[in-house]
Amino acid sequence: MLFLRLWLALWVCMLSGVDATKVIKSQSLLTCMDNSQFTATKFDVVLYPENSTVYFDISALSTIPDDTFVVANITLVTYGLIPLKQSFDFCSLNYPSICPFQPGHLDIQSSYTLDKKIMDMIPGIAYTIPDLDARVRVVIHSNSSTEPLACVEAVLSNDKTVQTKYASWPIAAISGLGVIASGVVSVIGHSNTAAHIASNSMSLFIYFQSLAIISMQAVAKVPPIAAAWSQNFQWSLGIIKVGFVQAVANWYIQATGGTPTSVIDQRRLSVSVQKKRGLGYLEQLHDLYRRQLQNDHLTLFKRFSLSVDTDASSFDNTDSDLYTTSEKDANLASKILVLRGIQRVAYLAGIEITSFFMTSIMFLLFFAFVLVVCLMFFKAIVEICVRAKWMNEGKFSEYRQQWGHIIKGSLYRLCFISLPQITVMCIWQFFERDSAGTVVLSAFLLGIWIILLVQAAGRVVMMGRQSVREFKNPAYLLFGDGKFLNKFGFIYVQYRADKYWWIAISLIYIVLKSLFVAVLQNQGKPQALIVFIIELIYCVAVCVFRPFMDKRTNAFNITIAIINTINALFFAFFSNIFTQPAVVSSVMAIVYFVLNAVFALFLLLFTIITCLLALIYKNPDTRYQPMKDDRVSFLPRFTGKSAQHQNDKEEYELFQLGQTAMKGHEHGKGGAYEDSVYEAESYYPESSKQGSGQGKVTFTDEVHSINNRDSYYMEPIEPVQPTSTIGGTASSFGGSTSYGGSQYGGSQYGGSRSAYTTPAYESPAPPQHGFPSTGQNSGQGGSSNGPSAYSRQTGYTPRY
Repeated sequence: MLFLRLWLALWVCMLSGVDATKVIKSQSLLTCMDNSQFTATKFDVVLYPENSTVYFDISALSTIPDDTFVVANITLVTYGLIPLKQSFDFCSLNYPSICPFQPGHLDIQSSYTLDKKIMDMIPGIAYTIPDLDARVRVVIHSNSSTEPLACVEAVLSNDKTVQTKYASWPIAAISGLGVIASGVVSVIGHSNTAAHIASNSMSLFIYFQSLAIISMQAVAKVPPIAAAWSQNFQWSLGIIKVGFVQAVANWYIQATGGTPTSVIDQRRLSVSVQKKRGLGYLEQLHDLYRRQLQNDHLTLFKRFSLSVDTDASSFDNTDSDLYTTSEKDANLASKILVLRGIQRVAYLAGIEITSFFMTSIMFLLFFAFVLVVCLMFFKAIVEICVRAKWMNEGKFSEYRQQWGHIIKGSLYRLCFISLPQITVMCIWQFFERDSAGTVVLSAFLLGIWIILLVQAAGRVVMMGRQSVREFKNPAYLLFGDGKFLNKFGFIYVQYRADKYWWIAISLIYIVLKSLFVAVLQNQGKPQALIVFIIELIYCVAVCVFRPFMDKRTNAFNITIAIINTINALFFAFFSNIFTQPAVVSSVMAIVYFVLNAVFALFLLLFTIITCLLALIYKNPDTRYQPMKDDRVSFLPRFTGKSAQHQNDKEEYELFQLGQTAMKGHEHGKGGAYEDSVYEAESYYPESSKQGSGQGKVTFTDEVHSINNRDSYYMEPIEPVQPTSTIGGTASSFGGSTSYGGSQYGGSQYGGSRSAYTTPAYESPAPPQHGFPSTGQNSGQGGSSNGPSAYSRQTGYTPRY
């Protein structure tokens, strides 16, 4: 509750700091009936509560019959409620042109003092609450008849909004902080901490993307505060307004046969032009429209009416003679343009609708270019420092040896993160068709992304199945092959080893949600219902299978899935599929804002604290419980090739010592190490304890494998604190825990990373006798980071 108050107080401070003056104003006038006889080319109305005075500057066009005395019925609608209804006589303004009304052009610049009774009916919160959901509807009729002559609606604002750069940019910066911190911690050597931070950062980013995509649904009416808050996360889809980028996008549209629009330039000119005008007037408009088309640039005219779905007074108005949702409608000059879904997002972001797709794609490609350049630049810097003897040759050895695979893996990760963006934008472009060039580009990018990710997911699934088939443990090959891990690890490292197949579920979930959001931009109700069902099914699946690496990460992602499902439910209500009163949607929009603001605050604080602790703690891996799939036992660590010549003699002596120890145990009783502390919670229910026989791998097999080892060697093991989180805190000899999960470190001689630990290798050859068993005659050598048969035999054993 304290965090909620602080968060809301922060918003109040930021919003009040923009403009401390209390004001309610309107700068748009919409037509709410066909054949309305009153329209305006300029409409500025401002109410200052300090002096109870309304100032207005209106330029209007009236076709009301001459010498007609009119009365206006004014209705104030706020958050779906109607707190005020009042009649107003235009003659009280003492303005000759409107008492009686005269047809023709009207210019009104005046002020009017409201009664104290009316001012008391306006609550004080109306001047401070952000994104005020209020409008005034005015129905004009003669004083001798109730038949309406005109109907106009003014959208009210108090200049306060939750859509602000003070929210979006800090959120983006903190999201990037998690990615940077995970890389730094990984370089330091705390792989478990780095994996957790990277997983949480990716989940955080996916949550922000989900907020942005769900808000792109073309529902009937999104309340202003919900639409404004969602805009703070559009950067996660590459929606960032930059003048240069907009210019390039417009140029590309025109160069490839398209016609850019100018909706943004007309945002203040929201005045209806009626369909039934004089023929000469309409001919002039259409002639101007045709001339603009010939110039390859579509300009929306001064007398056109623009309405964002947040301004709509009703949920659905299907009068095609008065409303249109296409900014490319040939009769746009005589209709009200209603912006919904992706069009609304583009308008609120200040980006032309025809530039929306290109803006998103250009930022994505630019980020990919910067990523590759930075990785290559870092490789060059490291090589220069090593060759100049400014840096130890063992520093960043894995990156230097595997940098090609690491760059490919980074690009694969970028493809995975940007899949929602590519799917939504490219599929939407197939229906929008801004130009031939954008359609071709969208088809090319969508095909590349789908092929790459399906191929990567397929290889991971096949590798996992092969590992289970040959070694009875998916972690054996998924985490033991350094090249494969660096290239495709982004797909499965955040999941438990036995849930490697969950990547297929994730890809299907992302593609389906993005597909329906992009395709059903003209069908708000089915779209909202389908997206909610998809979110609900995925949420239930995550809760049931819990595929992520540990309990903390599962809880983190389950919470995000629940919030996403609730958000989808809110937008289902906004689509009016349940035909609820308007006040219900307005209240739900406030709940939507508060819920997501508090949850975003929690996620950001969690990310900041986690990153700080990872950088402050000497060994942050101790903060995390061991991962029960024992992946750390298989992770290879790389050092320079010179380690081969330095350690050959020591390795031979250690092998001789281990062989002697094994001979002693072959005739004795097995030690306590045979009962793994993880057996009770193993993900592999079948027993792996077998007698002596096929599963045995003797020490001779291990010695024989030395002759065929790879050129890259494991880092020399120090007799100090282990880097593995499964190892916990090691004692000087033996240790209380080990990589293998044995109570005594997997053997009497080398369970912890003691001086008697055998080095292992990057990609070990599979054991010649299958996956090692834990029979009485199993080897008793020391364990290590590498997935050698010898170390696995003494460590963790999966159950089948």
